[in-house]
Amino acid sequence: MEGAVYAIDHARVAKIWVGESEMSLQQDRTFYDTLAVKSFRFATPRILEVHLIENRCVTIEQRLPGTTMSHHLRSGRITLDRARSTFVDVLADLAASGPLPAARILPAARVLPVMDEHITHYHAAQNFPEALGALVQRRVGRFRQVLDSAVEALDAEVDALRGRLYEIDTGDRTVIHGDLTLDNILTNDDGALTAVLDWGFFTTEGDPAFDAAVAASIFDMYGESALDTELGLYTEIEERLGYSREALLVYRAAYSLITANAYDADGNDGHFAWCVAALNRPDVARALIG
Repeated sequence: MEGAVYAIDHARVAKIWVGESEMSLQQDRTFYDTLAVKSFRFATPRILEVHLIENRCVTIEQRLPGTTMSHHLRSGRITLDRARSTFVDVLADLAASGPLPAARILPAARVLPVMDEHITHYHAAQNFPEALGALVQRRVGRFRQVLDSAVEALDAEVDALRGRLYEIDTGDRTVIHGDLTLDNILTNDDGALTAVLDWGFFTTEGDPAFDAAVAASIFDMYGESALDTELGLYTEIEERLGYSREALLVYRAAYSLITANAYDADGNDGHFAWCVAALNRPDVARALIG
């Protein structure tokens, strides 16, 4: 979606970007350099060079080892249970890592904008609940007409959400991937975790329970058993990481309101329908407004 990737050799790839600016890629480079100081059990991207060639940005990056977990799952090399367990392993590793050190003035993950925002996620916000609540307000304000006709209790859910974000916040802070899918996790042929890639869509610093809620919901977005898979992952996350079901559902609602129109302003795509379906779910509505 963002460009084309070409192998250079066993250690490097080239990425030709479709819309990224040289400034934003240099910012990503700084973020990845800071991320590299963490002792994760997996490798993370490194941008080695940034070039502007014929008005297109090109980055030379470290080639990460492994194959996507989605490929291994489709091929039968790993089981669904193994994929789910490895998935939660990544969340556990991220949650245990703590926040990143400062880059310039702010912690490195705080200087990044999320999605198509032109300001940092923490612009004028002192903490994660405030930043997330402000982002919900901006997105709902921007797409209210489309959301209002699809979400059954939009005003009640939005009004309740800001307060609920403070109530369910675990107080822990760590770097959030924000788009942890089976395509963004690499493993070796034995299914062992090797790398996590494609940070940036919703990468920031915040409550790791938010990352867990998002990850569980996008593990299988459109499959026949998607809801059962999501709820099953919630249970595994509750047991292994200790986050409450209520917190996961509140964060699920926040993510749905924020990203509903990420790919189609008019709401005519599958992602919008997926977000609306969650916002209209009884368990999500109860978590927000009782």
